[in-house]
Amino acid sequence: MSSSQSARLAIVIYSLAITGSLIVFLLLAQPLGIRFDFGQEQNLRLIDIIIPTFLGYVGAASNFLFNAGKGREVDEGNAQLLKILVHGPFLIFIAAVAALFYSYHVSHRPLAANEARVDVLDFNALSRYLSVCLGLLAASVTVISNYLFGTDARAVATTKPTGKE
Repeated sequence: MSSSQSARLAIVIYSLAITGSLIVFLLLAQPLGIRFDFGQEQNLRLIDIIIPTFLGYVGAASNFLFNAGKGREVDEGNAQLLKILVHGPFLIFIAAVAALFYSYHVSHRPLAANEARVDVLDFNALSRYLSVCLGLLAASVTVISNYLFGTDARAVATTKPTGKE
C-alpha cells in the first residue's frame, strides 16, 4: 500500500473514531458527571462545533471512493513526512481535547477542605479552546485531505472538454 493510501485510511479512521467517541462522550456526559447545562444543550453545542470538520474529511473520502477518484500521490521519498503530518495533528488534537475535558470536569467538582482552589473552566472558555484545537488540526489536515482526496490536476487537464465536440 502506498504512503498516500495509508494517509487516506488514517484520515478516515481518525475522523470516524473521533466523531463516534465525541458523540458518545458528549451524550453520556451528564451520567459521567461532566457538568454541562443540559437545559442550554451545551453538550450538543460542542457537537455542533467539532463534528462538521471530521464529517467533511469523511465526505471527501466518500466522494473520492464513489466517483472513481484517483487522488494524488505523494512521492515515496516524503512518506515519513506525510506520516508525521497526518498522525501528529490528530494525536495532538486527541490529547488536547482529553486534557480540556479533564480540566473542565476537575474544575467543576467540589473541593475538599485541604485542596487548593482551582479556577473554574467555564463553558465559553471550553468551547473557545476546543475551537482553537480544531483550528490547529484543520489547518494542516485539510490541506493534506484536499490533496490526497482531490482530483489529479493532470487527469482533469486531459478530460476537460475542448469545446470542439
